[in-house]
Amino acid sequence: MIPGDIPYIGAIASNNGRTAYIANDRWVHPSNTISVSYNGSIAEAFYQPDDFWATDDVNVQYPKFAMNKYTAFFLVTIIKREKYRFNYGRKWDKELMEQSKIKLPVNSDGNPDWQFMEDYIKSLPYSANL
Repeated sequence: MIPGDIPYIGAIASNNGRTAYIANDRWVHPSNTISVSYNGSIAEAFYQPDDFWATDDVNVQYPKFAMNKYTAFFLVTIIKREKYRFNYGRKWDKELMEQSKIKLPVNSDGNPDWQFMEDYIKSLPYSANL
């Protein structure tokens, strides 16, 4: 690791997963994604607003929809609620994540209600500080 300014995301439960800042620029993940630990602090999820580098103990979730920081914070909260299902002996690895289903609010068409999720997070106290 070379010291620098790219966040290095590890399997910890604090500091948005950041364990260091590095200059290694190969295999950098893009901003506006969610990191989820499957080893160490299992099911710790964080919204990553900046480009970052992740350890092998972290799966990066790339959105297949127009995600913003408000919908990301909603999703991160839902993902963290799955923590009780996993532990050291039953890690939430990539295969299990792909099989997992999380419950989200839906609109009248049965699709995820992204606007509701965004509005809900915006309605919370201190959401202006996100």
